[in-house]
Amino acid sequence: MKPILWQIGPLSIYAYGFFLALGFLAATYFAAAIAKERAIKPEHVVDLSLLVCVASIVGARLGFVLLEFPYYRVHPWEILRLREGGLSFHGGLILGVAAGIWFCRRRQISPWQMADLVAPAIALGTAIARIGCLLNGCCYGYVTDLPVGLPVALGDVSHRHPTQIYASIANLLLFVYLYRRRHHGRFDGYLGLVYLILYSILRSIVEVFRESQLLLGPIKVAQAFSFLVIIGAGTAIYVIEARHQTKEGTARLVSRRTGEE
Repeated sequence: MKPILWQIGPLSIYAYGFFLALGFLAATYFAAAIAKERAIKPEHVVDLSLLVCVASIVGARLGFVLLEFPYYRVHPWEILRLREGGLSFHGGLILGVAAGIWFCRRRQISPWQMADLVAPAIALGTAIARIGCLLNGCCYGYVTDLPVGLPVALGDVSHRHPTQIYASIANLLLFVYLYRRRHHGRFDGYLGLVYLILYSILRSIVEVFRESQLLLGPIKVAQAFSFLVIIGAGTAIYVIEARHQTKEGTARLVSRRTGEE
């Protein structure tokens, strides 16, 4: 573990914050580079990234504090201490999406098109950010005797599942898949919804090995939330495609009747 990457005089560069920032920069650069494919100005992507960066960090921190509320109720002064980690992806997702929708409406951009554009970028940024979790020694897995076990928890030499590495690899593979599917030819927003489903599935799998908060029996809080996301995104895909099929069927019927007349 190396929570502090560099020490420059009194200034400490923390691994968690550094890779979180690097993930945002990489995601922004990638999304801006392919923005023209969807007729979206790159500067809109940059502006959106800055807004979502702040909103998602605030949401992620609030989500983590709520999950660990018994601790922060006793130590409220530590709520603002981000340098040691402590962010909830799903909390950041909720506030980040809300901020993104607000931004797109203000700029008169389709939120669905923007969702397709940024979906691969978010996966790439998350893959990079998880490296910061590894160096910081947080988000680690259960103790294991398997060969994959590594001392990945700060201050603990026990060999554990390196769930930070699992998550990083999973998100990198997700990025590759989404990037190759970016010309999907389906309805606007399809790729964004697919991202939500696949990320939630991968996150639920990683949670099996990760030492995190339980909700009910063996079910983790993150798994329960991921299940709701899967149901919501899957239902949205079904409803939108059903509407499109209905419209296409109606259009064909009208065309046929017009031709007969």
